[in-house]
Amino acid sequence: MIVEDYKQIFEEATTRIADLASGDGNLPIPHISGWTMSDAIIHAGLVFSFVTKSVKQGSPIADGGVARWANDQSNHPHTSQLSDWFRAAAQEMAEVVWEHEPRDEVWTSSQFNKQALFWMRRMTHEATVHRWDIETATGDNTAIGGAIAVDGIDEFYDFFVAERFPTAFAGIGTIHLHAIDAPGEWMITRHENGIDVESAHGKGDVAARGPAGDLLLFVWNRVNHTTLETFGDTDLLDEHQLAFQI
Repeated sequence: MIVEDYKQIFEEATTRIADLASGDGNLPIPHISGWTMSDAIIHAGLVFSFVTKSVKQGSPIADGGVARWANDQSNHPHTSQLSDWFRAAAQEMAEVVWEHEPRDEVWTSSQFNKQALFWMRRMTHEATVHRWDIETATGDNTAIGGAIAVDGIDEFYDFFVAERFPTAFAGIGTIHLHAIDAPGEWMITRHENGIDVESAHGKGDVAARGPAGDLLLFVWNRVNHTTLETFGDTDLLDEHQLAFQI
């Protein structure tokens, strides 16, 4: 993916969310217990606000990370104009992040990647997955494109698993994920200290095949492996989802 692709996909996803925000915010998100459409929209908008403010000042605006701050009820907006509020939050974040060159050094929540490109990628995937979440409340989902989904799966393992949950899926067994609509394969090998992930073809104890968008939703715990074509020990896929509750 290139910077222009990220920006276009981010803008498309956030425009869709802003449009949906003018609807019935009390609609439940079916796969996230206790969350309504408004809850998801406010969460995404606050993540954008956290990133905006933190990048501007060059340090995090609160301890505990992006998600904790965004989930804190005391930070939630008091507004009946949710669509306008969300649109403004997304636009401001895009302006602050994309005013940088990709390799510019900025504050990030990553231990290792301190480049503006980190946020261009991370916030595009944040918007993409939450767009899908919010659409499920209306029953009118837009498929996630193959290229961005493959990049999202890479980011899931490169950032979230490697930095946040490095030992969470330690054990025995191998998983092969295979996208059928875009170039994307992952061999996941468990060991006593965590997992190794290769972008490669291979034979695992279990294989899961499907559109890249569905594989992305699987690793993000949005859908069960039953939405995919599977071969082998599917208990490993259940364990994968239990290990990575993000």
